[in-house]
Amino acid sequence: MAQDFRLPGQKKSAETTHAAVAAGKSIKNVMEHKNLIQSVHKILFPIAKFYWFIFRPKTHGVKCVIRNNGKILMIRNTYGRKLWSFPGGGIRGEETAEDAVKRETMEEVGIRIENPQEIGIFTSQLEFKRDTVTVFKADALSRNLKIDPIEILEAEWFSPDNLPIVSGYAKKIMSMWNNKEV
Repeated sequence: MAQDFRLPGQKKSAETTHAAVAAGKSIKNVMEHKNLIQSVHKILFPIAKFYWFIFRPKTHGVKCVIRNNGKILMIRNTYGRKLWSFPGGGIRGEETAEDAVKRETMEEVGIRIENPQEIGIFTSQLEFKRDTVTVFKADALSRNLKIDPIEILEAEWFSPDNLPIVSGYAKKIMSMWNNKEV
């Protein structure tokens, strides 16, 4: 049964009914697509981890502490351990770390960042990869988010002194950020 999307006092019409059905279908399609991606991820992730265990690839990525009016943006991915962290991802081909952080934040949360400044680099051997992560801080003019529902489970602005439970990566990143903010 389609949900009624009429405003109070608005008469039911073919347009409102079709709009409600279309909206319902698009939400349903997104959820089905998201569930499919998560199912595929559950199958492929262990295979990827096995590959990483055997070949120990070197990867390069970025993360970013995005600020707006005293708040910082944190995300939870749809995959992995689902702890709160910061937007970011892999560096592609000949892309610079700065270009990657701008692209990743736009793709994941729909935010254009300004003045990205590198605040540190760390390496990790999580999941058998030798991962080098360049960390940035940047400003966002807006808090309006447009998350990628396939990759991002949640995105929220937090006060730095009232953060949720965060990942190990996020703890390292916060330490770098706190040292640069002093």
